[in-house]
Amino acid sequence: MKTSILFLANLLFLSFFANSAFAGDIYAEYKMTGMGNKPILTKMYSKNGDLRTEANIDMGGQKMTTTSLMLKSKPNVTLVFNSLNKTYTEVKNTSNATIKDFDIKVIGNEKVGNYNCTHVKMSSNGQSWDMWYTKDLPAISFPMSGQDAAATKKMIAQLKSKGITGMPVKIAFIKPGTTTATMTMLLSKFEQKTLDASLFKIPAGYTKSSVNFDAEKMKTMTAEQKKEMIMKMMKEQMKQQ
Repeated sequence: MKTSILFLANLLFLSFFANSAFAGDIYAEYKMTGMGNKPILTKMYSKNGDLRTEANIDMGGQKMTTTSLMLKSKPNVTLVFNSLNKTYTEVKNTSNATIKDFDIKVIGNEKVGNYNCTHVKMSSNGQSWDMWYTKDLPAISFPMSGQDAAATKKMIAQLKSKGITGMPVKIAFIKPGTTTATMTMLLSKFEQKTLDASLFKIPAGYTKSSVNFDAEKMKTMTAEQKKEMIMKMMKEQMKQQ
């Protein structure tokens, strides 16, 4: 199947970063492990409620970058860019799913790197993950709409009721039925600086791809299934070159 999109972190964790509103521009970097032999560096840019993510990937010695945009001007859509053939795909979120309850358990205060964090364990719809929030940093903001927005706001309300706010410093996705982390994301850089508006626009020379992707299927997958699908998509991408 011809596929021209690479996801990685782009759709795995966007719902975790709307914890609080912040008017300024933010740049952050996360290192993701568990997606291959080498860590994947994910860059995040937030400006005026728009969000850009970039993931640098090393596939067989060939370096690739996958970029996505979530824009206020395009609700319910994530734009995913293919830097190898200069195309972009519109991933539409048309979810009508019932909002699921989140089970949130506060584990306690822990130090992650230089940050004082609150460790929480979360689960929903058969999936679980651990997160470490710090109040020392403001959270990244991004556009929300539809059922996803309602579900995210519900989760945020539950977190705030337990005194949890701020920026995620670490995220660990847990294999169902175990305590083993299948994927881990760790904050490695955080800066509040002015970002160029061009970062949040479709680059010149890029054309729209005809490829369609069902984001709803991904939402029902476990973290392990998402990992397998993403690795398959990356291999298919390499075959096209």
